[in-house]
Amino acid sequence: MGFEVLGIASQAIAAQQLALDVTGNNMANATTPGYHVESVNLTENAPAPDAVMPTTLIGNGVTATAVTRATNAFLSSSVRNQTSAESYATALSQGLNQVQNIFQEPQNGGLAEMMNQFNQSWLTLSQNPESLSARESVIQDGKTLASTLNSMATTLSTEEAGVNQNIVSQVSQVNQLAGQIAKLNGQIATVSTSGQQPNDLLDQRGQLLTELTKLVHVSYANGPANSLDVYIGSHPLVTGERTYQINATSSTYGSTKITVPQWQDTGSDVQIQSGSLAGNIALLYTNSINGSLSSGLKAGYLTGYGQKLDNIAQALATAVNTGQAAGYDLNNNPGATFFVAAAGPAGVPPTISASDIKVSSSLSANQLAAASSSNAPGDGSHAESLYNTLSNTSLAIGNSTTTLAGYYQSVVGQVGIDGQNASNLSTDSQNTLTSLKNELSSVTGVDLNQQSVNMIQEQQSYEAAAKLITTQQTMIQSLLSAVG
Repeated sequence: MGFEVLGIASQAIAAQQLALDVTGNNMANATTPGYHVESVNLTENAPAPDAVMPTTLIGNGVTATAVTRATNAFLSSSVRNQTSAESYATALSQGLNQVQNIFQEPQNGGLAEMMNQFNQSWLTLSQNPESLSARESVIQDGKTLASTLNSMATTLSTEEAGVNQNIVSQVSQVNQLAGQIAKLNGQIATVSTSGQQPNDLLDQRGQLLTELTKLVHVSYANGPANSLDVYIGSHPLVTGERTYQINATSSTYGSTKITVPQWQDTGSDVQIQSGSLAGNIALLYTNSINGSLSSGLKAGYLTGYGQKLDNIAQALATAVNTGQAAGYDLNNNPGATFFVAAAGPAGVPPTISASDIKVSSSLSANQLAAASSSNAPGDGSHAESLYNTLSNTSLAIGNSTTTLAGYYQSVVGQVGIDGQNASNLSTDSQNTLTSLKNELSSVTGVDLNQQSVNMIQEQQSYEAAAKLITTQQTMIQSLLSAVG
């Protein structure tokens, strides 16, 4: 039995040493992103007949059979899905927050103030129709109003360009992560087929998958030899060691440059439903069915706001130019065109928009139409009519019929509502994600208190096994001395 005891003790020492190594590794990686706590599977050896009493079976020690990593497929999937949702809401909220200042009202020098100031200048002119200074004020206030629209449109275009750059960058990140996952698939398959456990590689791949879900919602399924196949919508992104690349294709929506992610192999649009990439896309455009542009491209948040600014510029120009053309200047001639568009490409008729509306450079103060008929000195009725049109008359603006001030007020309100909704969605998503992460961590994360308890127990077991060997050696030495 003596040598059997030494064998039992040696196996116990080896098992407890492995357990101590695993516990130490757990504690060292307690804050490592994506690390799953590991544990040693200890299995009691099959009992063996006693040397003295062969009919009696006695214990035969312990063996470490495997080092396993804690997993919970349901919670891991839930965390990744919520990660996509949270990233979408955060990207949307950040993008909308960037445009809040553009439509901040009331503010000094804001569009509402400039519109009112321009309207009031027509009222002042109606009261002093032959005043050159009053006429000059109308022109200067018109220039200021046009410049304000230009500035807002330019700032909005700058934000759109930044979002486009985000999309290009994030498409590149998706491709890079897909390549890294495919490479790990190969390494994991190699280790798995050799009969070993690729725990560290599985942790690394799981963390890459989580990083990927920050960008775009994916689904995934286990393949042969512990490989992982990843899909965006119904199209594969990774199958085994193969990846399917995404192109960031440049396109236009109206006058706005947009970036459309498309599959390199088919040229079809990527069905992106969530993640920060989807959030940035939603700022520029939306799709009516399953992320397919062929189903009908619609304006996103920023492009929608840009359209509304264009609607204001067009309605303003139409109202003023129509009224100006019907009136008479100091020379008793019909009024010259007031608002025009900046010159575009040769052969392309200019279309007035918020970005290029301006007061005609050929318009002079004495050409400003104030009277409603010729030979009517002191008659300011036409200027007054224009004031009423700009201030109080419901106009066809976009798909609405309302005053210019009322339309802009609704735009400002919509920007505020969109921003607040996105902020609320972001906060709620973050709270849900934190809750799910905590739940997953309780299953797969490292509990330092529990690991400390495990280490004490493993150390005590190790010392007991070592003591058993020492005791057995002393007994054998005593026996040999007695026989000698």
